[in-house]
Amino acid sequence: MYKWLSVLSMVVAAQAAAEPVIIPAGEYKPAVLLDETVEVVVMPAFKLDAAPVTYAQYLEFVLENSKWRRDNIAAIFHDGNYLKSWSVADQVPAGYESKPVTEVSWFAARAYCDAQGGRLPTLDEWEYASNYYLQQHGLSDKAYAQMLFARHSNPTAYSKQEVDTTIGQLDYMHNRVNEWVEDYQLLLTNGDNNDLLAGSCGDSARFMADFGDASYATFFRYQSRSNYRPQSTTSTLGFRCAYDLEK
Repeated sequence: MYKWLSVLSMVVAAQAAAEPVIIPAGEYKPAVLLDETVEVVVMPAFKLDAAPVTYAQYLEFVLENSKWRRDNIAAIFHDGNYLKSWSVADQVPAGYESKPVTEVSWFAARAYCDAQGGRLPTLDEWEYASNYYLQQHGLSDKAYAQMLFARHSNPTAYSKQEVDTTIGQLDYMHNRVNEWVEDYQLLLTNGDNNDLLAGSCGDSARFMADFGDASYATFFRYQSRSNYRPQSTTSTLGFRCAYDLEK
């Protein structure tokens, strides 16, 4: 009985999450030029979860979609470490309910967002929202870089911190977990030559728009993301969902 009361309380908490945040239309200059002929990207408006998906929210999804339980998921959708920290398939680690869920593959993250009527954000959407977040919070390039590199220097410590899913504004984009995006592995083009961003930092750094603190920090995030496979499940990689605006 206690176990199911605990599960119920987590489901209620997940349902109390705030509505996704509207990210207004606009344009931004990518810090990493995936296409050297495009310096400014025009973005339509869309909605994005204010915070990363939590363990409690993901548990609700697992309880309603048994094929994504740890003991049922198909082998082609993960690398063997899917939700490995869960003591049992339908119970999150004690005290982790409000922390950003990790150990979730790209396939599983996509399935979760689809079940919510959404999708994973594209790389451009996530990076554009990141810029919007930095402007909202008045963070300088230096402060942003320090925040991001602090997380990268000790990612496990940051991923174990809680998030407030009831907040009404965009948050936790750089100080909790790295996040899946739909097109996380993109091809960098340079004339007739193609290079994967997963190549060496020295080789790929030529695609940086400039060498300022903010651009280098963003480039580091691009580089980190591109090292994953869709089956990857790490303790420092989570996600949030995006939604198209109703027409």
